[in-house]
Amino acid sequence: MNFNSSIAVKAGLIGAAAGFVVAILGRIPFLGCIIAPLGWLVAVGAGVLYVHFATSGGAAVQIAEGAVGGAASGGIAGLVNALISGVLALLFGGVRAATSALGRGEVGDAAIGAGVGLVAVVFAIIAGTVFGAVLGAVGGLVYAALKSQKA
Repeated sequence: MNFNSSIAVKAGLIGAAAGFVVAILGRIPFLGCIIAPLGWLVAVGAGVLYVHFATSGGAAVQIAEGAVGGAASGGIAGLVNALISGVLALLFGGVRAATSALGRGEVGDAAIGAGVGLVAVVFAIIAGTVFGAVLGAVGGLVYAALKSQKA
């Protein structure tokens, strides 16, 4: 197995850029319902990109290498997507609600709301990274298997 970390980072950063765009566009009220599921497809696409870049030099990619490289690439893409989505959710949801509660003199409610929101975002970032890695591994594994069948 010839896992190439520079190719994984390259595919992951391309996936991260796509995840950033999906996270930003996901904040548009009606468009967000349609675009939100694309965040998971970005992780799968990052795994596929790893295999594509690894085979562009004519080298064969083993299925295990495709899965490992896809997991690394998908994890990077999932991390960025979850991080941006979480920060935007805090800014537009939790912070606005806490500010509103502070304006009404409800300091306890503001602190609880902000704390719960922060814990939820940290959990979402971790889960987004893990799910991104799993979906990237699936994308890399399937694409590597399809590439090896064609050869």
